[in-house]
Amino acid sequence: MASLEIDWNRDGRQASYIQVPSSTNQSAWQNLRIPVFVIRNGPGPTTLLLGGSHGDEYEGPVALSKFAHSVGVDEIKGTLIVVPAINLPAVLAGARLSPLDGLNLNREFPGNVHGSATQRIAHFISTELVPRADNVFDIHSGGRSLRFELCTFIHEQPDPERTRSFLAAAEAFGAPLIVVIREPHADVMLDDVVESSGKLMLSSELGGSGIITAETARVSYEGLLGVLRHLGHLTPSADDRAALRKTSRRVSVPGSDYYVHADDTALFEPALDLGAPVEKGTVIGHLHYVDRVERKPTPVLSPQSGLLLCLHGQGVVHRNDTLVVVARDYRP
Repeated sequence: MASLEIDWNRDGRQASYIQVPSSTNQSAWQNLRIPVFVIRNGPGPTTLLLGGSHGDEYEGPVALSKFAHSVGVDEIKGTLIVVPAINLPAVLAGARLSPLDGLNLNREFPGNVHGSATQRIAHFISTELVPRADNVFDIHSGGRSLRFELCTFIHEQPDPERTRSFLAAAEAFGAPLIVVIREPHADVMLDDVVESSGKLMLSSELGGSGIITAETARVSYEGLLGVLRHLGHLTPSADDRAALRKTSRRVSVPGSDYYVHADDTALFEPALDLGAPVEKGTVIGHLHYVDRVERKPTPVLSPQSGLLLCLHGQGVVHRNDTLVVVARDYRP
């Protein structure tokens, strides 16, 4: 069973570890220690900030580490629970999945208290951290296999007023795009745990290809501060209020017919930049079959009209890999 020693009623800054007993071939009595910061300053909202759910997505861990080590207690209102690298084994391995059990943390919710290390981390988040929070911000990027136009992600809610509150938080982040989506595996993701509890859930996709750049680091950190100001944890300045007047374009991915998947192994040559407008049938890139003399390069066509939201993150693609995701303007 995972555990965390924190005095939840104490003002100030606390740093501790989620303790997750584990056993591997290399370490029979291993005790995985995941760093947690709790910063509390009087009454106010409680927000849970998570990074590193997937270990090849670095913007969240970097932004949250920078924030946790630099913010002063007197700068905030309420309580912040900051976990820069929740899937710590995966982050240290630079891998999407945990090397301890081969599982994808954000496909294991609500978790299992008696399961593997990843399932117990998911259970701890679901039963110990989410119930304490009013809001959850889980910072993601494209990882090694995908590359996104910088965006925040929300799920459209059954109650339009809740959807508007989610959109307002996403707007405060200030990314070029806000993507409204309903994912086919949402019922095993953190989002479902948070949303079914009636709390605000915000996520993001910030770059990808398994790297972090100066731009994605800047956008993720400045966006984090913008969300915390919007939620009432930080006091906005005049410059911050001016920045909030900038609007993000709202788009959606209505269904599977907005995706293109590879049918064979090839090298993918993009022809357009992320964010580019496309019409149905637009050539987005070409596939090169460099292992076969008889196959000419073939074009990859846009499946729908809209804008180019996502491309494959690596040069080599394999059958069933996602090559392209197109988004269209959001229509409530």
